Amino acid sequence: MLTRKPTYRLLLGFLLLLLPFMARAEKWTTETLPMVHLQDARRFVCNPDGVLAPATVAHNDSLLQRLLADKGVETVVVVVKQLKGDDPYEFGMALARKYGIGSKKQNSGLILILATEDRSYQILTGTGLEGTLPDAICSRIERRVMVPLLKKEQWDEAITATLGSIDGYIRKDPSLMAEVDEAEDPMDALIGLGLTVFFGFLFIGMLVLFTHNSKCPRCKQACLQTVKSQRIRLQGSQKWYIASTLRCPRCGFEKVDTKEEDNGLNGGGIPPIIIGGGRGGSFGGGSFGGSFGGGMFGGGGAGGRF
Repeated sequence: MLTRKPTYRLLLGFLLLLLPFMARAEKWTTETLPMVHLQDARRFVCNPDGVLAPATVAHNDSLLQRLLADKGVETVVVVVKQLKGDDPYEFGMALARKYGIGSKKQNSGLILILATEDRSYQILTGTGLEGTLPDAICSRIERRVMVPLLKKEQWDEAITATLGSIDGYIRKDPSLMAEVDEAEDPMDALIGLGLTVFFGFLFIGMLVLFTHNSKCPRCKQACLQTVKSQRIRLQGSQKWYIASTLRCPRCGFEKVDTKEEDNGLNGGGIPPIIIGGGRGGSFGGGSFGGSFGGGMFGGGGAGGRF
């Protein structure tokens, strides 16, 4: 029995050493990676393993949103622990083919990948960015800015500094500019606005006519007209109601119609006219999902291991 105790201890120590390997992170593919930009047009940094701090993600999302608005450069940043196949270049090219990242006209897509446990990284540029960010410049940014921080495992600082350096090079290129989609042409927008206003007033007019201009039940000659409306709440109730006083202009008959307020909107539930929107835009403090422009990648960029 005395001779078995060291054996048990060795076995326990061996199992403890295996635990980190038994609980390894998911190896991401282009199919399983959550593409956050499609869910929210303001987001560009995919961080499914939580490698980056939320503040870092928010900062770089904001930087890349401005870069898209100012220069038309559409970016996807992927920061994970492991990639299936352990090849960030092939992963990036597959990502580019799957989503068509970048403007179709400018081909100004940009992809930055970091896999911390694979200890690999990659910058990929769309064909329209290869003159702005040639392979030599991408390699220089990685050697001088990115890799020194990666070796210290300073993931947040590495991504932020790299994107800041890339942003500086792109903004120096006057040939790159923000694009306006055909659907967002000013004349089309003006026509759309006019049609929206016209049909909105038409709808409201028909609703008012249908709701309030019913025939007087007493004289059956004139239509009842709204003379007063007020917003009320019954005692003990959390709901609001619209009480409208209707009067016949011919015989003086009056009645009160009470209807539950629709979503807290005044006016007996008449909805507001909503004007706005657009591809990947935001409205009223919320956000719409984004989309990609169908850009092409030719394999430009640089990558390596640290």
